[in-house]
Amino acid sequence: MKLRPAFARAALLPVLAVLLALSACGGGGGGGGSDGGSPTHPASGAYGWALKAIGPTDALSYGLSLVHPDRPDTEYVIEAPSEVSSDVKLVSGGTLDAAARRVTGLQPHALVYIVGGDVRSVPMQADGSAPGSRVLRADTTSACRFLIDAIDYAALQDSRFVVSTAGADGQCATADDGRAEVRLSASSIGYSAMTGEPPLDALRDPQTLAPRGWLYGRHLSLWSTNPPTLVTVRDATAPALTSVVAATYQSALVDDGARLAVLDFGPGSTVSESLLDAGLTSGGGWQLVGFDADSFYVYRNAGTTFASPWTLLRITRASPAALVLASGTGLVTLSSLGLDVVYLTVFGESDNRLVRVAKAGGAPAEAITPTTTFTSVQTSAAGVHQLWRITDVGSAAPTYAVELVDEANTTLATRAGGFPLNVPEAGTKSFNTSESRTRFTYAVNYGERAFGDARLEVYDAATRTATVLGQLPGSAEFGNDFVFASALGGPTDLGAGFAARSVNGNVQATGARLFSYDLSTANSLRFTSRIVTR
Repeated sequence: MKLRPAFARAALLPVLAVLLALSACGGGGGGGGSDGGSPTHPASGAYGWALKAIGPTDALSYGLSLVHPDRPDTEYVIEAPSEVSSDVKLVSGGTLDAAARRVTGLQPHALVYIVGGDVRSVPMQADGSAPGSRVLRADTTSACRFLIDAIDYAALQDSRFVVSTAGADGQCATADDGRAEVRLSASSIGYSAMTGEPPLDALRDPQTLAPRGWLYGRHLSLWSTNPPTLVTVRDATAPALTSVVAATYQSALVDDGARLAVLDFGPGSTVSESLLDAGLTSGGGWQLVGFDADSFYVYRNAGTTFASPWTLLRITRASPAALVLASGTGLVTLSSLGLDVVYLTVFGESDNRLVRVAKAGGAPAEAITPTTTFTSVQTSAAGVHQLWRITDVGSAAPTYAVELVDEANTTLATRAGGFPLNVPEAGTKSFNTSESRTRFTYAVNYGERAFGDARLEVYDAATRTATVLGQLPGSAEFGNDFVFASALGGPTDLGAGFAARSVNGNVQATGARLFSYDLSTANSLRFTSRIVTR
C-alpha cells in the first residue's frame, strides 16, 4: 500500500517554509529584552525582515519584525501576531537599464503587507526614526491577498498592485471575492475597488519597462490618460482570455480555455496576437515552468489521478509556435527552469520521477524512485541548482538531503539532513528570464527535532561556494522540543529569520529567537536580545 497521505503531509514541510516567506505577515513576541528607555535608530542602510509564526502549524499566525545590520541585537516589531494577517510583498529598486532589460544593485525600498484586511507599508531604508512610526495605512478592512504587482523600478513610489477582496460574505477565497487596486505614493496608500471583470495581469512599456496598464479578457487599459485608454484585444466574436500564463516586458502567453496564444505589445497602443496550434495547446489549465529570452515553457496535467497524461511544451516568443518537449503519465507537482534544461517532479501510480528535459529537445532523463521518495529541483540563474530529496516518507525516520547539481547532473556538494529554507532575492533582476536568483539558503542536520541545533548555510551558485552562517537554536534553548524555523534573505547580503519551539504541533511565542546574518560572511549569524515596539 502506497503511503500517499503520509507523503502529502511530508511534502507540506517545505511548503510551510515557503509560506513564511510568501504568505501572511504580522509581528513578533518572544525572546528577551525590552525597549530600554529611548532607543536610537539606524540612520541609513536597509533593514532585513522576518515573519514570526505562532499557533498550530496548519493554521499559523504571523508577526512582522525588522532587524538592521548596525543593530543586530535589536528586533523592531512592526506588527504583532494576528490570525488575520494574510500576505506580504517586498518592493525593491536599483539601477534600471532598459536597453539591457535589467535592474542592477537592487535594494529593499518598502514592505507592503495586508493585516486585518488593511493594506500597509513600512519603509525598508533606515532614516534615524523608529520604523514602526513610518507605517502607512490604506485604512481598509476587505483586502485579502496580492494577485498582480506592477512595480515601477524607475519610480518605486508609483508602483501598483491588484489585491483580492472579501465579498458580501466577508470571507477571503470564496466565490464572491472582488478586486481592488492599490497605489503607492511617498505619503499614502491609495485603495480603490475595481468593478466589472477582473484584470488578468500588468503591462509594461516595451521601451522604458515602466508599468503602463492592466490586461483584461478582451482589452488593454492603459494609464497614460484619465480615464485610461481602452485598446481592444479580442472582440465579441472570439472567446475572452481567461488567464495569463506568463508575461514578459513585451509579450504575454495567454489562455482562453480552448487554446493558447501569444500577445506582442509594440509602441503606443499596438498589440498583435498569434494563435497557437489548437491540437497542442487546447484544454486549459496550463501552468508556467518559466521563460527565457527565446521561449516560454509550460506544462499541463490532463487529469487529477496518478495515471493522468501530462504534457510539457516549448513555445517560441518570436514567430510563436508550440513544440512538445516531453509527455507522460502521472501528476506534475513541481517544475523549475534551468539554463538549458527543464525539471519536473512527477508523481506516478507506482513510482515518483524527477524528469530532466533538454530545452533543445530529445529524450528526457528520468530518476525513478519509490512513491515514498520525493525529489525536487529549484533552479538558479547560474546553472547550478538545489536538489532536495526526502526518502522513507511516511516512516518513523524519514531522511533529508540537499545536493547542489549542475546541468550535466554532476553533484557538486551534498548536505545530509539538508532542508531548504529560502532562495534569497536576486540582486539583479532580468526582464528577459523568469529566474534571476543565484543563492540558496538551507539548514544542515535537520533531523529528529526538526531544526533544533541545525546549521544554517548558504550556497552561491555563481561562485560555487558554500558558507556556514551559524547554528540555529536547539537543546540549550528549547530542550527536547521540536524547533520550527524560517529564514529570508536578499536582495542585499542581509538575511533574517526566527526559530521557536513547537509543542504538540503548536509553534510557541515564548522564547522565540529572532536572528540576522550576512550571506557573504561566515559565522555571521547573530541573535537579537532586545525588542523595540515603537
